[in-house]
Amino acid sequence: MTELFSTITSPAFSELIIVLTEHSYFPQNTAFFNALRTMNEARPFKLVFSLEVWDSPYREMRWWLIEAVELAITEGTFDFLDSPPVVRIAQSRHYEFGGLFDDNY
Repeated sequence: MTELFSTITSPAFSELIIVLTEHSYFPQNTAFFNALRTMNEARPFKLVFSLEVWDSPYREMRWWLIEAVELAITEGTFDFLDSPPVVRIAQSRHYEFGGLFDDNY
């Protein structure tokens, strides 16, 4: 994977975005972070965790994600990055089409 990642030559590339949903868990295993570290050595990037939510009740999950990222920063998990990761919250693009639970669909 490192070889593939190091082939990115676009000057526009700067972020690696990991998309989570309300059914996802913040990755907390060593292998995941070791892979990110290796990728960053091949091609430095800004790490972004993007939480896509379907509806407002799930927006409360943003606090869970923010706390998980802040704890990982405090523990030095992201010490290989030039800057700490960013958390973004977005409404799922599928929601605009009515979603799965819309009675009018």
